[in-house]
Parts: sequence; C-alpha cells; structure tokens
Amino acid sequence: MQLLKQMLPPAALAAAVAAALLFVFACWWKNASRCAGAIAIGAGYIAGHVVAAGWSPFPPRHATHWLFWLAVIGVIAAAADALVRSKRTGRLVIWAIICTIACRLILQPKFSYAWSAAEGWLCVFAIALGVVVLTCCLDLLERRPFGTATLFSVATVLCGGTCVALILSGSLLLGQLACILTAIAGTCFLLIIAVTAPFHPSGAAAPLSLVCAGLWLSGSYYAELPATSALLLALAPAIALLPVGKKSNFQSRALAYRTAFVAVPVAIAVVLALHASPPLDY
Repeated sequence: MQLLKQMLPPAALAAAVAAALLFVFACWWKNASRCAGAIAIGAGYIAGHVVAAGWSPFPPRHATHWLFWLAVIGVIAAAADALVRSKRTGRLVIWAIICTIACRLILQPKFSYAWSAAEGWLCVFAIALGVVVLTCCLDLLERRPFGTATLFSVATVLCGGTCVALILSGSLLLGQLACILTAIAGTCFLLIIAVTAPFHPSGAAAPLSLVCAGLWLSGSYYAELPATSALLLALAPAIALLPVGKKSNFQSRALAYRTAFVAVPVAIAVVLALHASPPLDY
C-alpha cells in the first residue's frame, strides 16, 4: 500500500497532463498531430518526473537527471522533424548523433571510473545503434493501420514490464519513472480508442525510445537489472512487427496479436529480473 501511495501521484499527474494535451490537439489543434504524440509523452513524463524525483538541474549530476532532459530532447527532435520533414537518410543520421550523445552522457561515470576510452565508445556506439533501431521499430508500428493505438498499446506493456523489472532490480525510483511512462501510454491508448473522430497523434517514438533506453541503461549499469532483461525489453517492439496472418485483418484483432507478441519477451525479462533480484534477507 505504501508503494502504491508513492507511485500513484506522479503517474496520475503525468497521465492527466498527457490526456489534456491530446484532448486539446484532437479538438482544437489537429494541424499539430504530427508531433502531438511526442508532446503528450514528453510533457506528461516531465510533469511526473518533477513530482517523483524533483526538478533536474542542468547540467545533470546523476543518470536519473538525464532522463528528464532526454524527454525534452525527444520532444524537440520530434517537433523539428515534423516541421522540417527532411529526407529519411538525414533524419536517421541526426537521430543517430542524438542517441550517441545521450548514451555517452548517461554512461559518463563508467568512462570516469571503469572503462577505457576505446571500450567505452565501442559500447556507446553499439547501444546508440540499438536505440536507433528501437525508434525505427516504434515508428514503423505507428505507420501501420491502426498504428497509433498499436504503438501506445505496445508501449503500455513494454513500460509496465520495465517498471516491474526495475523495481525487482533494486531501484524503486527507476521503477517509479517507468510507471509514469506506463500511465501515460495506457491513458493515450484509451483516449485514442474512445475518440470516435479520426485522430492520429504521431511522433511518440522519439521521446519514448530515448527515455526507455535511459531507464534500461540506468537499470543495467547503476542497479541490478540483468543485461539480458534489458536486451529483451529493447527487442520486444521489433516482435510486434511480425505478420499476424490473413485471418487477422480486423484492426482490433491485429492490435491484440501485436500486443501479445510484445508481452512474451517482456514477461521473460521480468522473470529474469526476479531471479537476479537482490536478496531481501539482510
């Protein structure tokens, strides 16, 4: 009960902020739908982060501080992409640079105390490539028929599993921040399903992938999240791109199948985190 009381207020505020923004975009500002999803995710997470962990200073002093700014960067990148509409190759290059810088900043303590420069940069480039692939997978999901609802459904399962895995790995704060993302994604999914008028708030892939990657990196390197669990969580959205078969052409059924596909590696990741969780018998 105490855990619920601690996690509920920031998650509820984040969900309310995201819902209010989506309502404004759906009713009065549909021209901004190309980045509405990013703004809802980013603004909701920022509000929840402030309640859960306080305002993050700049420059950040800890990895969790960077999660706040990663949400800001993700929103800015999505909005810029919606306004400029550059070629796909240019977008990928710019996004790869952003992901590389973000990974390097989060892993700064490892460069200072554990890794050599060559070892560190090799890890950073590999992780940044993974974040780019994750973003592309989420973006492809969003572009499918009924894609916006599918993206938020998949994100709800993914972030929910991340929340449980991080709590089991000994970091209540990281789990609380993942719970904020879960509440936002779930609320956005329910709103999109409930709204009868066609509305497709896009752009959520950028802030979602950056913040999730930051959570997994922080859990793996600064908590007890197994690397295998983090990898399974990162790969889960790609499984949602699997074909669902000709008999599954109905949008609701395809959405259910894709969400179920994602739930399998997420569940395995949680089980692995449970087995590797720190002992409680101190």
